[in-house]
Amino acid sequence: MTLIASRSALTIILLIAAIMPGQAGAAPRWVNDEIRITFRAGPGNEFRIIRYLTTGTRLETATPPADRFPEASMEGWTFLRHTTGDEGWVQDQYLSPQPPARVRIDAVQNERDSARERIAALTAELAASQSDMAALTGQLDASETQIDELQTNFAAARRGFELVETNQALERTIEELRAKNEALELEKKTIGDRNLKEWFLIGAGVLGAGLIMGLILPSLRRKPDPWGSSRL
Repeated sequence: MTLIASRSALTIILLIAAIMPGQAGAAPRWVNDEIRITFRAGPGNEFRIIRYLTTGTRLETATPPADRFPEASMEGWTFLRHTTGDEGWVQDQYLSPQPPARVRIDAVQNERDSARERIAALTAELAASQSDMAALTGQLDASETQIDELQTNFAAARRGFELVETNQALERTIEELRAKNEALELEKKTIGDRNLKEWFLIGAGVLGAGLIMGLILPSLRRKPDPWGSSRL
């Protein structure tokens, strides 16, 4: 799998390198697997050396001055432009249309190192996210527990409120019953007083009648009989 991934990465790098534009119509060239080559002012070893090039140096094909060199490639030499802007000739045998193995290996290694760094960063982010998720889960559980407690307290308060309302209703009923009892007691007392008064009056009347009868009856008994003296 590692070899396949390395080859895939290398293929992608080569494709990117192949399509990267330098100038219009320019084709990239790399110094091949040589330690050091010459970058000359003309297509031949007799021309002066502009600079020395090492393996992996990237160059772009360019158009040579028409008055001096009518063709871009002459007898195994190619006219190229250095990244510094210098222009010169290099022998074709030292050039390659693809990056040399050393450059490719370095690119793959750099890509591998970047991937490892990215994986490490993503792993750290994942761990941080998991930690945050655990903290949020704990907060959520605590919130749900608090909600349950509040609901329980609310239910208890509601029952208490209902008990208070019931107690208040019972107190009102008791007050009404007390008032009714007081009214009944008052009515009872009034009736009792009225009955007592009536009985007192009746008794007084009976007593008065008895006295009258006591006075009248003796007088009736002492009245002379008009017929009794004649009989004697």
